[in-house]
Amino acid sequence: MTMQQDDVHVPQSPPHGSSWDEWARWAEGMPVSRRIGLRCLQIEAGRVVVEMKHSDWPLNPNGAVHGGALVACADQVLGIVTMTMLAPSTLPATASISADYLRPAFPPLTFEAVVDRIGASMSFVTVLVRDRTGKLTTKVHGTLVLDGSSRHLAG
Repeated sequence: MTMQQDDVHVPQSPPHGSSWDEWARWAEGMPVSRRIGLRCLQIEAGRVVVEMKHSDWPLNPNGAVHGGALVACADQVLGIVTMTMLAPSTLPATASISADYLRPAFPPLTFEAVVDRIGASMSFVTVLVRDRTGKLTTKVHGTLVLDGSSRHLAG
C-alpha cells in the first residue's frame, strides 16, 4: 500500500464551540475517515454514529468485511467520539482495543460509538457494529489515553 499525500498531513483541529454539523464535517474530512469511507450520521457529546457504505478494502470470500478492517474503522470512531468530550488542546491515543466478532459483517455497516467513562487521563469507549440488516456483528471496546498525542496537534 502506498501512502497518498492526503494521508500524511495532520487534520485541522476539531471544531470546538461549533455546531454538531461542523463536527460531522470535521469527522468525515479526516484523512483516515475519507480513506475508509466513513460518513457521519449523528454526532453529539459522547456519542457518534457513522456509516461505511463501501470501502477500497476487498471483502472476504463470503462477502463480509474483514475483521481487521472492522477494527481499523472502530479505532477511528473511538478517537472521534472521545474528541467530542475533550478540551480543545487535547488529543486521545488508543492504548488498547479488542473486538468480539459475533457474526459476519455484511456491508453497508453502521458504527455506533459511546463513551462509557472518561476521566482525567483515560477514556473507555464501546463501538457496536451493525450490518445491512441492523444485526449486531461486532462489539469493540477501546481504552484511550488522553493527551497521548497532543504534542502533534497542528495549530
